Amino acid sequence: MKFTAAIDLFIADRSSQGRINSPATERDYRATLLAHADDVENRDPRKTGREDVKTTLRRWSHPNSQGKNRSILVAFYDWMLEEGLRETNPARLTPRPKRRKPTIYRLTRDEAQAMMRACRTERERWVIHLALLTGARRAELLGFQGRHFRRPDLVHFSADIAKGNRERWVPVLPELAPVVWEIQRLEDDDYVLCRQRWRDPGFNQVLDDKRKHPASQQVIWQLVREVGKRAGIRHPIRPHLLRHAFADYIAEAAGDVRIAQLLLGHAELGTTQQYLSQPSIERLLLAVQGLRFQLSDVLTPTNLVEAPTGIEPV
Repeated sequence: MKFTAAIDLFIADRSSQGRINSPATERDYRATLLAHADDVENRDPRKTGREDVKTTLRRWSHPNSQGKNRSILVAFYDWMLEEGLRETNPARLTPRPKRRKPTIYRLTRDEAQAMMRACRTERERWVIHLALLTGARRAELLGFQGRHFRRPDLVHFSADIAKGNRERWVPVLPELAPVVWEIQRLEDDDYVLCRQRWRDPGFNQVLDDKRKHPASQQVIWQLVREVGKRAGIRHPIRPHLLRHAFADYIAEAAGDVRIAQLLLGHAELGTTQQYLSQPSIERLLLAVQGLRFQLSDVLTPTNLVEAPTGIEPV
């Protein structure tokens, strides 16, 4: 059995069981497994060992990346055990990397509002408002169509665009209402963030067809970064930081962890609890408002304690 053939069987099996249910997840699995197949020269996966797995894991220097890719290799070899193709899982015999907590830049409410004000085009306004006020992921932004905005009070995250097929509804905040009203003019199958141009238009391509095709992932990255610079934010802004800003707001305003989990579309309650356990930037600023740290006000000649007299130095 060639390693690439085993990868195809594994992906097909896991997809049929609903464990791999998005193109992005399948790409991640294939990329890791194909790298492993390349390291073992595409030989029979029934004959690979612990050192082969360690060789592949050395491709990634960051422990978080190693941990993610190790979990994919563990899942693949677990599947081989279930299918009776192996008796041991070499990936489980490797040490588990110690993950590092990622550092995430947290937008203040003023910075978020500055980004909304910095939008110049309709496209920028739609992207920034939807990301900040619904917590949409990048893939969800790209998947939005007119059909998701048929209700004026709720944005529909259908199962085909939501991560893990977890359908959800997010209420329309007042600042988002004008954007939803603008989007409602689209047809059901029109993409909110459609393709702007064709590399090879061909002879039969018409401009109206662009609305029927989504934009590329790079468009979201570039748009968010440019608006962030225009808003005067020095830190490079990524699309997911806008989702974190929405999470900060929901964690503070909702108070109920279950409501926050449903609005954010988290699979695990523990992920949502990480947001609820952290105070927002605004709350941290209020906590120290009015405090001063000036030693000159604390240690002055009038309040210094004088040393007792009559004691000879040693």
